[in-house]
Amino acid sequence: MSFFNKHFYVGMLAGAATLAVVGIVGLLLVAVWIQNLAMGSALGSLPVAGGGLQAPPFPTGAATAMTWRLRDLDGNETDLADIPEKVVFVNRWATWCAPCIEEMPSIESLAWDLQDEDIAFLIVSNEPLETVVPFVEDKGWRLPIYTAQKVPPVFQSNGIPSTFVLDETRRVVFAHVGSARWDTASSHEYFGDLLR
Repeated sequence: MSFFNKHFYVGMLAGAATLAVVGIVGLLLVAVWIQNLAMGSALGSLPVAGGGLQAPPFPTGAATAMTWRLRDLDGNETDLADIPEKVVFVNRWATWCAPCIEEMPSIESLAWDLQDEDIAFLIVSNEPLETVVPFVEDKGWRLPIYTAQKVPPVFQSNGIPSTFVLDETRRVVFAHVGSARWDTASSHEYFGDLLR
């Protein structure tokens, strides 16, 4: 073999490039796997086979004030800043999201239990009204459901369903990504404390 055999060097370069691509793909797969592990622990309240929905862990804390233009299912516009209730429960969902649909009865039950309290429920999809209205009618939900094309940064998350609780100053005092059971004793205790 000649020291200057171009086919030998081309083959060596092709092999090195292939190894580099395989290495990069491997690193990306490991990064995705690690992220999924992290999300799995962060979404610990997601339903598991036979386990059902669990109550979300309610932390204490505070964050940000916000305004947000919303449209109800009749096409009327409102703004989060105009909602008079002391506490606001915001849930982001979509018609195609099975975990969103699974948790909705427990949100509706919580809203029913707290109907005489100073709390507003905003169930928000970023889908068009033409998609949301017939879906909600088919489900028979009685929740106050809204649509919004733009989502303010404070309500953005790495998945849906995502739920945010705001206090009377419109600070986000609780955020949860993933489905949960909302009509539990711990939920009532948490909202009871906020409403005092």
